[in-house]
Amino acid sequence: MLEALPVDDWSQTINLTRNYHKPNIVKPLFAKILDGKINNVYGIKVVDAPYFSTEFHFHEECQLVYLMESEGRVMIGDSIRNFGNEELFFVGSNLPHVWHNSKEYFINTVGNSKARSISLFIHPEKILDIFKEPENIQQIKMFFQLGKRGIKFGDVAKNEVKPLLIKIASETDEIGRLVGVLEIIRVLCHTKDYQLLASPGYTNNYQLKDNDRMDKILKYVFDNFNQEILLKKAADMTNMNKQAFCRYFKNRTQKTFVTFVNEVRIGHACKLMAETDRQINELAYVCGFNSLCNFNKLFKAAKGVTPREYKKMLVK
Repeated sequence: MLEALPVDDWSQTINLTRNYHKPNIVKPLFAKILDGKINNVYGIKVVDAPYFSTEFHFHEECQLVYLMESEGRVMIGDSIRNFGNEELFFVGSNLPHVWHNSKEYFINTVGNSKARSISLFIHPEKILDIFKEPENIQQIKMFFQLGKRGIKFGDVAKNEVKPLLIKIASETDEIGRLVGVLEIIRVLCHTKDYQLLASPGYTNNYQLKDNDRMDKILKYVFDNFNQEILLKKAADMTNMNKQAFCRYFKNRTQKTFVTFVNEVRIGHACKLMAETDRQINELAYVCGFNSLCNFNKLFKAAKGVTPREYKKMLVK
C-alpha cells in the first residue's frame, strides 16, 4: 500500500505543455490522480514547461503546490487571485482550481518564460489510515477540512516546507519519502502562517456537462479583462439569453458574472501597483474599467481601502 511512486513516472506525464500549440485553459473536470498507481496514498509531480496548461478541474486528492517560477491568475473555488514566483498553495479534496498564465506566456513575448512547480498529492482518507488511534488524527482531519477552502501559505511556512518538498521530489528511498510526506503534514497542521481563499460557504456545484460552457466563459474573461467584456457576448457563447446565463454563472461560481470580471480586473490592478509606478487613473483604464470613479468605488468595496491607500500600504 505504501510503496513509493517513482518520480520518473510522474515526469513522463506532466510535461504535456510541450505539445501544446495554443492554451486549453479551463474545463471543470474530475481528475483521477493516484487511481491505479502502485502507491495510491501520495504522489509527487514536477512541472518544468513553457507555461501551465492545466484544465479547470478537481480531484479527491489534496494538492500542495510550490510554485517555483511563473506568474498569472489562479482560481481556487470562488477565489480569484494573482500568483507569482516562490508561492505555496494547498488545494483541498474536490476543490475546483486552475493555474492560468498571463497571456504573454502563450504569445512568446516573455523572454525565456517558464512554468516550474512541485506538487505533492495526498489521498486524505488513505493517509489517515496510517494512524490507528483516533486521537492522533483529529488535527490532521481539521487541516484537511480547512483545506477545502484552499490555502495560501506565507513565507514562514513556505520556507519550512520548501526544502522538504524538494527533497521528496529527488528521494529514491521509499521510507525517506513517506517520512518526508508526514513531516510536511506535521508542519502544515501546526503553522499559523496562512490565508484561506474560498468563501466559508463555498461548495463545488460544477458538473461534467459544464465543460465547454465554462471553458469558453473563463477563457474569454481571463484573456480580455482589460477590454470591454460584454454580458451578451458571454451569454451567446453558451447559447443562453442574458437572464439564463446570469443564473447559470452565479449557481456555478457563487458570484455574479459582473463581480467575477471586476475581481479579475482588481486583482490585475493590485499586481500592477506592486510592480510598477503607474498612476491610479492610468491603472483604471489599463485594467478595463470605463471610469476612474467606478474603479475607485469597486476597488474600495473589494479591498476595504481606496487604490491610493492600497498603493501607499505597499511601500511601508
